[in-house]
Amino acid sequence: MDKKERDEYMEALWYLSEEEDPCVDDLQSYTKTVFTDEVIAELRKEGYVTQNSAGTVEPTKKGYDEARQIVRCHRLAERLLTDVLGMQPKETEAGACEFEHVIIPEIADSICTLLGHPRECPHGLKIPEGKCCKAASSTIQSAIVPLDRVKVGERVKVSYIKTLSNSRMHKLSHFGIIPGAEVSIHQRNPSFIIQCGNTQVAMEEDVAKEVYVMYAQEAEPETPGHGQRRRWRRFRKK
Repeated sequence: MDKKERDEYMEALWYLSEEEDPCVDDLQSYTKTVFTDEVIAELRKEGYVTQNSAGTVEPTKKGYDEARQIVRCHRLAERLLTDVLGMQPKETEAGACEFEHVIIPEIADSICTLLGHPRECPHGLKIPEGKCCKAASSTIQSAIVPLDRVKVGERVKVSYIKTLSNSRMHKLSHFGIIPGAEVSIHQRNPSFIIQCGNTQVAMEEDVAKEVYVMYAQEAEPETPGHGQRRRWRRFRKK
């Protein structure tokens, strides 16, 4: 069998193993992929699975690692398509299925870092951790974070906006809060205020959670120069 076929078998085995011990009958009823005796024999011969006398099929270390990476790529693809491109979870399956077969671990880790090391896919299923996730625990910050996590005085660049509200997106764009814009946090309490160019925008914290940003440079307190004019705007969610 080719790699894509093997990927489908190992992915089905992983999904079922999240629920129960997969015997052959379960595998055949759970997925459109047909687990014939010949298929299982080939997977055993290639060192991807074992099968005990009760019929339970389990991945070997080699099989586990392969299945884990396939599922990781699939669920990261779903996150990417929903978080960055704004697609509905039900619309992401076809693209994620293609993505999982072609992305190497290093690129998957880069995407994971870009998304801030998400723990779950849009359907609430756990995303297997990668090396980047473990390394992130010893670093100061992820590459991209929601705006509400940024400290006062830190300068960041807007990466993407995750909202299903067209009116909210329009208002953010009106204030210049668009991908590529540099902003900084002016204050967090009693209200959340950000500086975007010469404009200060007050927004509710749950709106700030929908704006994902990348650290543009070392954080440094922002001190307005003499003669700098500020325009104040208040952003209210809809």
